[in-house]
Amino acid sequence: MPVLNDICARLIHENSFSIHKAKDLSSQLCHAWFIAQSPRHTEFNQSAALLEQNSNHPVMLFIKSCLPKIEQELTGMVIPESSHPFWAMFSPEAIDCEQNTAAVREIIQTTRTISHIHKPHNLLSDVAEELLLTSNILLTIPLKNDDIERVDLDEPFKQTIRTAQNEPQKYWYDHPIPIGIPAKENELLYGLSHLDRSLSIEIERGNMAKNQKLTVVLSCSVTHPSLATIAKKYVEYEIRTHLRLRHIQVALFSEHECHAVIAATFPKASSNLKQVFGVNGAYGRHYTFLKAIAPLWQKTLNPKLKANFKIDLDQVFDQSMLIQETKKSAFELIVQSNWGADAVDNKGNGVHLGMLAGGLVNETDAHQGLFTPDVNPPNGHDYDIFEQLFCTRWPQAISTQEEILSKRNDIQRVHVTGGTNGITIDALYQYRPFTPTFIHRAEDQAFILSALANPVNDQYLVYSHRPGLIMRHDKEAFAARAMQAAEAGKVLGDIERVLFFSYYAKHHPIDLPTLKQSLYPFSGTFISQTPITLALIRFLLEGSTKCSEYLDSGALRLTQCLDYCENSLSSTLEANLKGWNEYYDNLIESKIPIDAHRVLSNCLLNLE
Repeated sequence: MPVLNDICARLIHENSFSIHKAKDLSSQLCHAWFIAQSPRHTEFNQSAALLEQNSNHPVMLFIKSCLPKIEQELTGMVIPESSHPFWAMFSPEAIDCEQNTAAVREIIQTTRTISHIHKPHNLLSDVAEELLLTSNILLTIPLKNDDIERVDLDEPFKQTIRTAQNEPQKYWYDHPIPIGIPAKENELLYGLSHLDRSLSIEIERGNMAKNQKLTVVLSCSVTHPSLATIAKKYVEYEIRTHLRLRHIQVALFSEHECHAVIAATFPKASSNLKQVFGVNGAYGRHYTFLKAIAPLWQKTLNPKLKANFKIDLDQVFDQSMLIQETKKSAFELIVQSNWGADAVDNKGNGVHLGMLAGGLVNETDAHQGLFTPDVNPPNGHDYDIFEQLFCTRWPQAISTQEEILSKRNDIQRVHVTGGTNGITIDALYQYRPFTPTFIHRAEDQAFILSALANPVNDQYLVYSHRPGLIMRHDKEAFAARAMQAAEAGKVLGDIERVLFFSYYAKHHPIDLPTLKQSLYPFSGTFISQTPITLALIRFLLEGSTKCSEYLDSGALRLTQCLDYCENSLSSTLEANLKGWNEYYDNLIESKIPIDAHRVLSNCLLNLE
């Protein structure tokens, strides 16, 4: 494969690969593979022999699974003449943003502009009653040096922890909460305590009655399956022990509770519905659950409910900053927005602004002001090793400035954050958007793909932008240990993202180039014409600086991911669509059994 050999030769020149620099055998194989593509390299024979001797190593098996498909991807391709030839192949949006920044900004402003905005009359008039707040918590086994004995729960609880510690990890998340972690490092406690305090301001400003409580639905995803059976008990214990919530009532759904809800609510549920309604697995599963729970909650426990709004618990509403810079509190920003409006986009298409998007400011940057970007473009000296190939920071930074931090009211949003976004129940029923259950990173970016695939009466579901609806992102202030423990899984998730998004795009009704352009510049950069080439070279390039702890499990995980994309992704998409259609059809057409009301009520935590 001449193109692949040329790519490797250029990377060898830039990176000085040598098997003698590697940390261990797994890392040596990464160095050796690049070297073996260049017969003139002084370590060519040594590297070729090393690869042959370890042909059944997980790294080698991943390489073998990729090469035939890479040959197909690169047929007829040449490395472009460019100041950044690899960006030109794998990340053209980055070149645009670096070299034609003003033009990219203009494209974003033009393509996001909406007109003829017709606002609904009083979408929300009583936020605490009509808005369901949702969030996700992620639980994992205790960290190595943490003492689980400090958790004052019974022996069966602790036996379940021991069982989980001996189970293989099944799911990976960015920064899950290790059971037993000290309260000051616990994201659950941090987020709920700050949210409760922020609601005091809403009461002071007359936006919420003193005796009202805002309902917060938490999905609880776990890294080890046994933890699902004790999740509710543990969460209830931590909140009851450390917090005195005055303005919040909390409901929790682990996979255990989700199974009970499905059994009670939809006794004849198909396997498709059971597969989508839950919280374990890839991020896309719990992300859609946190949207879809709202109409069921409305049908059973709160008929006044109109919408839901998702936050992350490492984010807080800094009410003093919001009021100082926008003159409005969080509730006021949500109510006084274009959420629920109808409009026309810049191409003349009808759009329904049934979704709402805000933004984030990093806690470390908040002193600079509310509209401070949480992502900055590269400075030319801070590139990670993989950014020789693929650089998302450029499009992410420009898109953040032009979309997320825009002060315009007349734009729609494509780039959204995982927290600080909402959707109306009417939009859920009408458009039925979802993130597929296989999406493990950028589940927020993937959600809009299903909306783009499903216009209703020639009208598309899109995000309304609310200037100033910005939450402070505090995860680095308290979750450093949890983030460090999950770093390897996060890096692999970034590689998986390109594979999943690119294969998803292949099965989308909009053709791939048009879809990339619709999501330009940031979200579209993950949709690649050569995803397998990019995945393999990035994994091996990063792997040259890592060791077996990352590489062996990572190679297996990526091999499985590629096999899934090739053989299962299409059928999963079809099954997900059927599952969610069944869910909404049943909610519309069927009477909810009385037992479902009891099961859902049991998900409310007893915090007294």
